[in-house]
Amino acid sequence: MPATDRSGRRGWFEAFGRQAFFALDPERSHRVALAMLALPLPWRRIGRAAADPALATSVAGVELANPVGLASGFDKACERLAPLGALGFGYAVGGTITLRPRPGNPRPRIARDPGQRAIVNAMGLPNPGAHAVAAALTRGQRTTSRWVSLADEEIADACAALDLVAPLADAIELNASSPNAGWTHRADHVGALVSAMRPRTATPVFVKVPPFATDEERAGVLSIVEAARAAGADGLTASNTIPVADARMSTGRGGLSGGPLTARTPEIVAALVEATGGRLPINACGGIFTAADARACLEAGAATVQVYTGLIYEGPMVAGRILAGLGAG
Repeated sequence: MPATDRSGRRGWFEAFGRQAFFALDPERSHRVALAMLALPLPWRRIGRAAADPALATSVAGVELANPVGLASGFDKACERLAPLGALGFGYAVGGTITLRPRPGNPRPRIARDPGQRAIVNAMGLPNPGAHAVAAALTRGQRTTSRWVSLADEEIADACAALDLVAPLADAIELNASSPNAGWTHRADHVGALVSAMRPRTATPVFVKVPPFATDEERAGVLSIVEAARAAGADGLTASNTIPVADARMSTGRGGLSGGPLTARTPEIVAALVEATGGRLPINACGGIFTAADARACLEAGAATVQVYTGLIYEGPMVAGRILAGLGAG
């Protein structure tokens, strides 16, 4: 069902914006969107997100205007967090970043599945490196809470990147789950990395974990969660994309996001709340498009929700629409 504005009319994105963006290949479309976000446009008016004090919240001591965040991956260089925040997101996660610049995987490395409102990506964590990201954060304005996603690289590299960006961020999200990183995410490494980070910063550290569907996958995720908790992590983000085989990707594989994750995400959140006894706040991530999707995650025990694919398919008013629905509920 096409989204409408508060007057019941279809918005400009549904009328022609999505068609224009989807006429381009996904990566070029993304570059166009980032270029547009550099323009001095009235992003708050475009986002149509009304401030609602009743939706203000906090997570791990980070004060948020609302619980709807932008997930990592959209602004990998942390250069557009200000206009993205102005669209209405209570926080925006930039990155994932590595210490050194990283080109990512060869193209093609991203594809859409409109029938499922899904995306498959095999990007490989392309980013300009922590020094460039720190410079971008120093220049950038604050329109919302700014978080940075950090790759779970080798401890020395990850800690060097942390030292550069943590003083400029409200929270760090340790990406311990990307299926496209090029290395294995291990519970012992996550625990050692969080332990190394804790004395270096007072900035809250959230660990982004993989999704799970089977008992074996669940056990693997819970081992990462327990290692993170024992090492002093402040919370979790659940969860990352689903690893899938996809011949459209240069690598033959990628991470699936969007519609196929909508029903699974609240189930994962509820399982992690039960497993941790509710001791770690959880940011729900995966397949969130509407207020009903967000509410299902919040009712399952999430502290906040994160949107990514919903922004691609629903356009820049997605946060405003989710917030309007949560406020009305």
